[in-house]
Amino acid sequence: MELKLGDYNTLTVLRETPYSYILTNGEDEVFLHKKQTIGTLNVADDVDVFLYYDNQKRVTATMHKPILDQDTPNFAKVVGVHRKLGVFLDMGLRKDLLLSIDDLPPLLEEWPQEGDEIFVKIKVSANQLTAKRINRFEIQDYLTPEEPLKEGDEVEGIKTYQAEEGAVFITKEGHRMFVYGKHMRKKYRLGETATMTITIDKGDYHYNATMIEQKELMLEDDAMRILKYLEEHDGVMAFTDKSSPKAIKDTFHMSKSAFKRALGTLYKARKVDLEKDQTRLKEVD
Repeated sequence: MELKLGDYNTLTVLRETPYSYILTNGEDEVFLHKKQTIGTLNVADDVDVFLYYDNQKRVTATMHKPILDQDTPNFAKVVGVHRKLGVFLDMGLRKDLLLSIDDLPPLLEEWPQEGDEIFVKIKVSANQLTAKRINRFEIQDYLTPEEPLKEGDEVEGIKTYQAEEGAVFITKEGHRMFVYGKHMRKKYRLGETATMTITIDKGDYHYNATMIEQKELMLEDDAMRILKYLEEHDGVMAFTDKSSPKAIKDTFHMSKSAFKRALGTLYKARKVDLEKDQTRLKEVD
């Protein structure tokens, strides 16, 4: 019987050493450390184990079950980031699982950070187990929510994909939300969790969502651009309706007249305070 790496195998205890059991399939020998056992084993016992590669690329066994395998994906938490290799994920064993740099966004700031979660399964390659991301169109093959979401529901979603016009998020139950870029406060990392409000139920557990309050969605695009600038600059900017047209154009890519209209919109919406030499984001009461 051939050994199946990244999978469960039934092997027989061949002999015991002070620190381990040596298992066999009749041909090969596999090391099982006593810290990786559940209960006491005896020679000739059959035991179900999960096989993986240790840090020296040797086949090793554990009686503990990982949180995912080749057939069953799961949300795995990022426990380390290596700029030249990728990110390491906790798969529930002593050995972490590498998600290769080839499967990560090209920009480092878009990579997941420690604590973020990626929906992956195990991939077996030469002398190692690695993580494989689940394609956003295949998520529904593994996750089926018990209940649909309703418009107006506030949910937490994990970013799984960046599209040209926005980003795709999923709940751990399998609801899939698309959020347009203009409906987000910032760009989110792969695996980062965000809170959003469901705006459209598109059926089959697909939704549109927003991270911006409904009243803010009513503001014109120019006003939203100024609002975003303020939020990215600690709520204050040195631009007013007296600022030069060139400075406004260079920073906001709009004319001075459009800038003044947008400021007026924000002021009427009680979003900003207009001061003599600066504009300040209004504090929420």
